[in-house]
Amino acid sequence: MSDKMTIAIRKRSWIEWSGWAIWFVGILLIVQNAIGSAQELEPRAALILWVSLAVWLLAGLVVWFVRKDR
Repeated sequence: MSDKMTIAIRKRSWIEWSGWAIWFVGILLIVQNAIGSAQELEPRAALILWVSLAVWLLAGLVVWFVRKDR
C-alpha cells in the first residue's frame, strides 16, 4: 500500500513578494540599529528599537496568519 503525498505550492504576486522583502529588510535594519544603540550605551534607544522589533515581528505574524487561509 503506497500513500501519495501532494505538495501544492501557490503562486504569489510580485506585490506580495515585495511586501515580504520590505518586511525582512525592515527586520534587519531594526536589529542592526538596536545592537548599535546597545553598543553605544544608549539603553533608551535600544529598548525602543527592541520593542519596535517585537511589534514588527508581530505584524508579520498577523499578516501571515490572516493570509494563510486564503
